[in-house]
Amino acid sequence: MEELNEKEKITKRDLFLVLFVILFLSGMTYWNFKNWKKSLEKVELPKFEMPKFEPFPKKEGYKEWTSPDGKLKLKYPADWMEMDIRTLESYIQREMEEKPLFLAQKLVIEKSTFAFLTVDKLKAVEGLSTEKILEKMKEDTRKREGEMEVLKIETSDKEVVFEAKYSRKNGPTFQSKEKMILNEGTYLISFFTFEKDFPEFEKEAREIINSAQLVK
Repeated sequence: MEELNEKEKITKRDLFLVLFVILFLSGMTYWNFKNWKKSLEKVELPKFEMPKFEPFPKKEGYKEWTSPDGKLKLKYPADWMEMDIRTLESYIQREMEEKPLFLAQKLVIEKSTFAFLTVDKLKAVEGLSTEKILEKMKEDTRKREGEMEVLKIETSDKEVVFEAKYSRKNGPTFQSKEKMILNEGTYLISFFTFEKDFPEFEKEAREIINSAQLVK
């Protein structure tokens, strides 16, 4: 297969939008199924037991993920679903990403909202200041005909936490909460959703981002 040219490559945000549409449609099918089941309850029919169908079951507690090199770990709620990382490796090539490490998503059908969580290892940023790294991220986004705007930023020893907006002409706007951890390598942990849905996930985003730590 011929390699796609620069304009034909889709960004991570574009891919997530496609995945969301697929998941949303499957969720709507489930939703219609539930409404159909309710309508049947009003009709006198021979009694029979409907099979349980829960494509996105609610789960309590937390899961923990550790990076393949054993240097980074984070916690996230158990109702998140991990996705095949090859989804990113096959379709996305960003100049700053050495390779994607983790991908998970959460879909709330009742509210038609969703969020994604990714972990990436960055390359060619050793020795750069926080400002320079963010400028490289903005430039990387512009090359793909998008815009990145940093809304908030907090820096501490070897850690940078920031919120940003990612927009694209004739496309949706995403808002993120992200953390860069600078060590021997630079890790980027990103939690993002549609801008309008960010308040719905803000507390959960903060908890997950704060949980990302280097393994001592």
